Amino acid sequence: MFTTKNLLILIGRHAFIACSVIVISLTATVFLSRQITHLSNDAQKNRLLASALEKRTDLFTVIKRDSEIIGTNDILIEQAFIPSNNILEFVAALESLSLKNGTVQAFHFDVPTPGAFSAPFPLATVTYSNSLSGNLATFSNYLKDFERLHYFTKIESLNISAQDKSGWRGAGTMSYRASIQTNATQ
Repeated sequence: MFTTKNLLILIGRHAFIACSVIVISLTATVFLSRQITHLSNDAQKNRLLASALEKRTDLFTVIKRDSEIIGTNDILIEQAFIPSNNILEFVAALESLSLKNGTVQAFHFDVPTPGAFSAPFPLATVTYSNSLSGNLATFSNYLKDFERLHYFTKIESLNISAQDKSGWRGAGTMSYRASIQTNATQ
């Protein structure tokens, strides 16, 4: 029967069920909202990581291509810097140039001077002077061959003087002052 007590119990039961549904709905909404936020943050991080990975992959591709271009040239570059305390290899190259071109030469090397940069590959500069006897054709051929040497050299001054009436096309002397970059050894 419908009594006030039963009515209150019925209303209380429905109110309790309604409140329970509201609490469960709010809890589910908060939980799902946090899950969505977490998934959204993960997706954003994954997108950033994928972008960074793509950039690094592109960088590694460029580095690989550049290293293939360089190949063994880095070894040749390191070999081009002879030790500053043993320049006999360079002297032998100059001698072979002189013999190849039929000139007589006399050279003088100065003491190595340390380079401006010390790390990671310490360099020193060795200046030297060289005097050659010959004619214009031998001087020209000598300089062409000198230019092809695999050393880092720089001619600082060049002087050609003639001893013949025909001018510097005949017999004469050529002298030059140059420097070579070397590996500064201790």
